[in-house]
Amino acid sequence: MLGRERNLILIFIAIIIVLIIIIVTPFVYKNYQSVFNPNKDSDGDGIPDKDDAFPHNPHEWKDSDGDGIGDNEDPDDDNDGIPDDDDLVPYSDAGIKVCIYGFRIKTPLSIRNSTANVYAKIYIDENLVATLPNTPYNAEIDKDYSVNWSTPVINVDDSIGEHIIRIEFYGNKKLLDINGENATKKEGGKILVINYYIGNEIGHKESFSDDGSNDDNNKNMWLLPRALKVLFMEKDASIYGEILTVNARV
Repeated sequence: MLGRERNLILIFIAIIIVLIIIIVTPFVYKNYQSVFNPNKDSDGDGIPDKDDAFPHNPHEWKDSDGDGIGDNEDPDDDNDGIPDDDDLVPYSDAGIKVCIYGFRIKTPLSIRNSTANVYAKIYIDENLVATLPNTPYNAEIDKDYSVNWSTPVINVDDSIGEHIIRIEFYGNKKLLDINGENATKKEGGKILVINYYIGNEIGHKESFSDDGSNDDNNKNMWLLPRALKVLFMEKDASIYGEILTVNARV
């Protein structure tokens, strides 16, 4: 009798063990895969499943625009409407951001005031994209200022390599000369114009720095009394910053 009861107990224990194995095995296998084989590559394309947008397709592993079509098959990887063959930045929809980091007003702007309200107008491809800052910035004459002014991200045509950046700088609503390379006193000689190449990837950038007084238009005028300086001297300023190629879809 005792032998029979013992056999039943053993059978019951064996059944419990089998059930535990059935329940636990998938969990153990899953964790074994993640611990001992963390770089599983189901399709054998050399890209681990965890980094592969198409883990079961050996011909695709990345989908830059998230449209469900792999980059190798997709004719427009960033979905910006420009085919990859014509797109200089094929994996991102390129935009341009212009930043101004500092300036200095070099000459007096009025007889009475030693300060001025300054601001900049930024154009990209002849379109006014921003006035920086939103309200004029009050600055002292002949003093260096560090600022952090930037335009919104402006989406541009990725099939065009060079885009024209135009920067106008004003003090008390007067156009100041920030172009030290052009000595003409007409408007065109005061504006900073930069042909910016967007590069082939996000993160490309180009610094700019110019000083309107470098054209020597005010040479020998510093000996004049202040009132005559205001009347006859060209209104100069210096400026510096950078232009960046950024993702337009941020």
